[in-house]
Amino acid sequence: MKLPGRAWLQFEIEKHGDEMEIRQTAIFDPVGLSGLPYWYALYPLHQLVFSGMLRGIVNSIAKEKKRIANENRRDRQPVVQKYSLFNAR
Repeated sequence: MKLPGRAWLQFEIEKHGDEMEIRQTAIFDPVGLSGLPYWYALYPLHQLVFSGMLRGIVNSIAKEKKRIANENRRDRQPVVQKYSLFNAR
């Protein structure tokens, strides 16, 4: 894609106790007269796209975390079968 400048997307992940924080930064280094107008003209669209992308990443992580927790819980739970003598025929 040809842009009036250089662009990249940066992700940072920091741990805060049991919580994790993910930070997404869009960086644009404009070149020439068309660089800054390009960036500011597309800024609202980039806000929507990048926030949706970050939300998708966070949702995927949450689903995977829940799946792993359920899998670990199943591995630790013994299989228990209950029989009632009163209802047996």
